Amino acid sequence: EKENRTPGYMAYIPSDVRYDKELKPNEKLLFGEISALANQKGHCWATNKYFADLYEVAVETVSRWISHLAEKGYISTKIVYLEDGKTIKERRISINFFRDDEDDEEEQEY
Repeated sequence: EKENRTPGYMAYIPSDVRYDKELKPNEKLLFGEISALANQKGHCWATNKYFADLYEVAVETVSRWISHLAEKGYISTKIVYLEDGKTIKERRISINFFRDDEDDEEEQEY
């Protein structure tokens, strides 16, 4: 049985991400998971192994998903090093926010 790893935060997937035909469905889901984890500290610190275990996929698959989201400009990654400048302390993933509506002046009707 899996341990409960689900964060108690709401996931957010903006329309830019939801309707991007170049993203795989699981990449969109991963974006939502990253957004939920980023709610706590302003960035997500989870490892690729954490996501791989969560979604039952290979670590390399998660790496490709994160790279694709970064290439598309939806997330940014930053490596934080220890004081020696060589040892990795953590990776931080930040959400790049987009406006769903470019025109604030007009209300859209659906």
